[in-house]
Amino acid sequence: MPRRNHNHALVPACRVFFSEILKSNLFVPEHGKTFLVTPTGARCARLYGVAELKGVEHRGTISRITVNDSTASLHIYTDKALQSGLEQPAAERRTIIAFNGTVHVREGAEMRRLIILAEDVGVVEEHVRKSWILATAWQTLERIEKLRILRSITKKEVASQEKRTLLDLALLYAVLEHYALDDEKLDALASTAINAVKSMWQQYYRTTRELIEGLVKNAGKRGLEREKLLGSLKTRGLPEEWINDLIDELISEGRCSESGSSVLSG
Repeated sequence: MPRRNHNHALVPACRVFFSEILKSNLFVPEHGKTFLVTPTGARCARLYGVAELKGVEHRGTISRITVNDSTASLHIYTDKALQSGLEQPAAERRTIIAFNGTVHVREGAEMRRLIILAEDVGVVEEHVRKSWILATAWQTLERIEKLRILRSITKKEVASQEKRTLLDLALLYAVLEHYALDDEKLDALASTAINAVKSMWQQYYRTTRELIEGLVKNAGKRGLEREKLLGSLKTRGLPEEWINDLIDELISEGRCSESGSSVLSG
């Protein structure tokens, strides 16, 4: 999700899991500015995130919003008016928000701090969060693979690269050195991305099982034909083979039954 900076140049927003952002402390100067480089090598001048709203605290004209992407909680700040539904998370349901903000580096007496200043914040549907998790995991694993390859190639192979590529490689070498990355640390970073997808999949699995069981129970004594159930769920984008597997799983657990004419009942 690109946005324009004050020089009207397109600045792409990076997608990084919050746990990685919180571990990031490599600051690189470029063109008179300082930007953040994360442990997987993401250059973050801007950050795009989709996460669950955990809390809102007002400090004068500034709002501190706490969000969680399933890997960690992160504070973002905004001076924009908050839309309805963003003042506080609803107790009875999850509120998912998307934000696009600038990554600011604040110079302190002893250390530098990160501050995410969100320019766009809004409530979104659950499927947007799922898409963000998948895309972020994919990009994270791609960056990790580049770092693994860089650790395995020789200096002669590096020197043969084009100038632009050499500049990128120099930054990745700085990442490897600064974060002291070895196979164990790279594996841990990869596990964060994989576990985020697993967590999402497990929730998706439970929700779909509950949906199937609910539809069968709501059909009452007349039951529900398997084909009609398949047709209904396929319109939601669910694969037929997976739906059949879940139905068979519920039958094997005794949570529903199926007649000889393929009618399901609770």
